[in-house]
Amino acid sequence: MASNGNYPPRQRPSHSAGNRSSSGKTGTRRASASRSGEMDRYNYVDRDIYGHSSTRNTSRRSSSRRRHRGLKRFAMVVFSLLIFAALGAAAWAGVLFSRLNREEANTESYVQQPSDAPAWEVIHDDKVTNILLLGTDNGDDGLSSRSDTTLLVSIDNKTQKVRMVSFLRDLYIEIPTVGKARLNTAFNKGGAALTMQTLENNFRISVDKYLQVDFDGLTAIIDKLGGIDIEISEAAATVMNREMGCNLQAGVNHLDGRLALYYVRIREIDSDFGRTQRQQQVLQTVMKQCASKNPLEISGLAYDFLPYVTTNLSEGDLTYLISIAPQMMSYSVDTLHIPDDTAFEDLRLPNGARVLDPDLEENCRILREFLYDSGETEASENSEE
Repeated sequence: MASNGNYPPRQRPSHSAGNRSSSGKTGTRRASASRSGEMDRYNYVDRDIYGHSSTRNTSRRSSSRRRHRGLKRFAMVVFSLLIFAALGAAAWAGVLFSRLNREEANTESYVQQPSDAPAWEVIHDDKVTNILLLGTDNGDDGLSSRSDTTLLVSIDNKTQKVRMVSFLRDLYIEIPTVGKARLNTAFNKGGAALTMQTLENNFRISVDKYLQVDFDGLTAIIDKLGGIDIEISEAAATVMNREMGCNLQAGVNHLDGRLALYYVRIREIDSDFGRTQRQQQVLQTVMKQCASKNPLEISGLAYDFLPYVTTNLSEGDLTYLISIAPQMMSYSVDTLHIPDDTAFEDLRLPNGARVLDPDLEENCRILREFLYDSGETEASENSEE
């Protein structure tokens, strides 16, 4: 359906990552403690992280900035490997892309209008390409799959910008077929399709393309790089020595793929935010080592890495991304996280879990302005049905 992206006017907020001054609502509504929610044993972390003291807000903004830098590098690792694969000889590029896993995402049965979301039409612009990047790993049982990273990469060819939006995993929103739950429950229950439609339903933006990256793929890349040097804490070294039978010490250690993967998955030494930072630390190190390789070596890395990538991008989509790759590498990059710092309440569920309860209308407004420059962009007549 066509949409001109109209909604009540307001002063546009600044779009600096993780540090926004509020000019509208401040998200001060307090959710009822009687709300129910099923305990998610994979994602519950007993932490007092979302309090609203100035100290905690400052810490959260600082953590958000670090998180954004890591997510930008993570996204660039994935896109760079795809681009390097495509820039080789056509025949070899065909071999590389054949190693991608293709899986369509049927979202039709998940389309709905959440009660808390504004009744705005879904906004879409043909000149803006939105791709949801999902970083996944297996659950503790080794069978289930969960998403630890949910990052929207938006390529705007009019303004020559790449915009990256990190959706925090503790967002407490309505998920089709599930009800109110944490955002990453969507992937566990319905994979990329349910995750994409959950975001589209709640935030009224078009999301229909995805890249899913299995963190197990890091093992193959790190081993091919000959290992990586990572600075680890004394607590992490103690746990790894006990569980993995190694002999690490606090400080810089050389880790192979197996140890690096265990390092990013450690849960018992701190909060889930600490685990996220360890993932970013390893990804940044991998990125730096990849950047030092020649095209032939990078092609070999892509050959090993692509089997860990699942996508619904078509050959036409990939061809298009390849065609704009040279200019895209010079695009500026802006970042945002949702919920915005001014538009959520921390909420403790009856089962004791801590979640982020967003002011959906305010977050929708901020997100749409960020992605489409609102009044400056005619994101209109090309709206998806």
